[in-house]
Amino acid sequence: MIYRSLGKSGIKISVLSFGTMRWKSEEDCHAIIARGIESGLNYLDTSTGYVEGKSLGWCGSIARKHRDKLLVSSKSNWAAAPDADAVQRSIEGALKKAGLDYFDFYQLWGLPNQEILKSALGKNGTVAGVRQAQKRGLIKHGLGFTFHADAATFRAAVDSGEFLSATVSYSLLNRRDELLLDYAAARGVGTIIMNPLAGGLLGKKDDAALEFLRQGDKGPWYGALRFLLANKSITTAIVGFVTLADLEQDLHALENPRSLTEKYRKSLGLRMAGAKLADGKFCTGCGYCHECPHGFDPTRFMQMFRDFTASGADPEQLGHWIGSQYLDVALAEELKKCWECGACEKTCPQKLGILDAIRRVKAHLARV
Repeated sequence: MIYRSLGKSGIKISVLSFGTMRWKSEEDCHAIIARGIESGLNYLDTSTGYVEGKSLGWCGSIARKHRDKLLVSSKSNWAAAPDADAVQRSIEGALKKAGLDYFDFYQLWGLPNQEILKSALGKNGTVAGVRQAQKRGLIKHGLGFTFHADAATFRAAVDSGEFLSATVSYSLLNRRDELLLDYAAARGVGTIIMNPLAGGLLGKKDDAALEFLRQGDKGPWYGALRFLLANKSITTAIVGFVTLADLEQDLHALENPRSLTEKYRKSLGLRMAGAKLADGKFCTGCGYCHECPHGFDPTRFMQMFRDFTASGADPEQLGHWIGSQYLDVALAEELKKCWECGACEKTCPQKLGILDAIRRVKAHLARV
C-alpha cells in the first residue's frame, strides 16, 4: 500500500480508501472492509444517510473490531447542523448509530458558498462545535470540508487554516478543480477525492473510447485510478466498492508505483481530451436526489441520461434509448410520477439540470 500525509497533520492515509454509500448488504460491507484492511486501506468515509441510513451502522460494527487500524470520518450538512450545539448533537447521534466512541475526522458536508463558510467559522459555528467535540474526545483529529462550489469559496476555506482536508469531486473526466488540489496541497491541506471513476463512467468495460486506459486484462478503471495516484497533490481517492471483486481489481492500480510519474499523468490527460465521452458536470450516482416526494427515482434516470450522452448516439434516439433501460416499467408512466417540483435539483451537489433532462425525454415520448 502507498501512504501519504494528510496535509500538515502528518497523519498517514492509504491512497485508496473506503467509500460507503454503495453497499448492497451488511455482509458485503464487512467482507470488503475486512479485506481492505488486510491490504492496507485505512480511511473510511461515512455519513448517517448512506444506503437509506444503514451504512453507518454496518460500517461501525466492523470498524469496532479494527478500530486501531481505521481512520473513520463522518459528516453533517450545515443546514441540518448550523451551530455549535447542533453540530455536537449531530456528532453524538452519528456515533450512537455507528456504535463508536469517537470519529477520527468530521466533515462540513457540501460547503456551498462563502456566506455559509463565514457562518461555519463564526463564534458559534461548525468549527466551534467540532473543537468542543474534540475536547470531549468525540473527534480525535479535526475537521475537513467537502466541496461542490466555486474556486473562491474553496480558497477561502483553505486559507482559514481551520480545515485539515478538502474532499473534492475529481477524475480524469472531470478536472475542473485540478488547480484547487494543488492550492490546498501547497498550503498543507490534505485532498480527498470523491467520484474517482466519474460515478462508474470510467469503469465501462465496453467503451472503445477508453481503450487507452486498459492494460492487459485490466479494464479502464486501471488507468483512471493510476491517473489520480500519479498526482502527488492528492492524498487519497475514495472508492465506492460494491463487491469484493471490485476491491481486488482496484488494488492492481497500486502496482509499479515508480511509473506513476507526472509525465504519465499528463499523457493520460491529453489522451482523455481526445476521447468522445461526456464532459463537464454529469451524474455521479451519489443518490442525494433519490428521495423524490412523488416516488420517481431521479438517480436512476440521470445515470441513464449520462450514459446516453457518453455513448455519442444520435440525440433523436434519446427517448428510445432511455426507454430501453426501463424494461421493468413503462417509461411514460414512470415519468408521470415526476411533478417537476424541483426537489431533486435542490439536493444535487453537481447542480445538474435534472428537470430539463426529464422534460427532454417527455418531449421525445410525446412525439412517438
